Amino acid sequence: MTLLTGRNSRSLSPAAVAIGRALYYGLLSLGFGVLVLPIVFVVAISFSPTESQAFPPSGISFRWFNEFFASSFFEAFFFVSLPIALTVGLMATLLGVMAAYVVARREIPFENEAVMYFILPLIIPPAIIALAILIVLDANPLSFVPQFIKIVIGHVVITIPYTFLTSMTALQSLDDELEQAARNLGASPFQTFAKVTLPLIRSGVVSGFLLAFILSFTDSVIALFLSGRNTTTLPIEIFTFLQYDSSPLIAATATIQILLVFVLVLIIGRLIGFRAAAADL
Repeated sequence: MTLLTGRNSRSLSPAAVAIGRALYYGLLSLGFGVLVLPIVFVVAISFSPTESQAFPPSGISFRWFNEFFASSFFEAFFFVSLPIALTVGLMATLLGVMAAYVVARREIPFENEAVMYFILPLIIPPAIIALAILIVLDANPLSFVPQFIKIVIGHVVITIPYTFLTSMTALQSLDDELEQAARNLGASPFQTFAKVTLPLIRSGVVSGFLLAFILSFTDSVIALFLSGRNTTTLPIEIFTFLQYDSSPLIAATATIQILLVFVLVLIIGRLIGFRAAAADL
């Protein structure tokens, strides 16, 4: 395969090679401009000493970070969005792993239909899901359900497909003979799962948790339908603020969000490795 690839590359004309390189670096530059450059702008503006959102800022100041900790964004960040995202990440991961294990390791009828069922929230618009949950949970006898729980339920519904798919990918790449060997040596089904299967699919489980956490933390559609006075998530708080005002405070808030996700990714990369996590995404 290597020799064939080398021959093919040598058979290309200089013009074709030049076009290929230009296309490659062009797409690379486009990706940088679309994905990385806006983040650089936001982080830079968050250190602006003035109320101007001009780039580059006229100086460096932590004014807007101090404003963040004194604003309603702080409460929405640490006391609403963060607890919801952690709860959703844990619940969606638990349910996704369980569902993936049953589909991948048990003989069940309508297996393809079961897979389709668990990824169905990817097809249905989030607004429809949020409206359905709102109608059901606001009706008697479920009207007592707290707003926090309603948002968690909505976010779990839209994140389960990701935890299910990452766990399924990890399970399908795992040799089931290892599990059979553990059973033959006397391990119970639970012991086999806890001591053999789960450690070996750890990368898929952690990747699913990361996706569920980020999707819950950044969601605005579900939260817009289901949030209440004391459960306003950070994206909704930002959306409401931008309707009446605009300042580098938004950039500082976004920078703290970026830092949180970056630290979380670094921790996960340290625990399971970036390649293992990326392979299951």
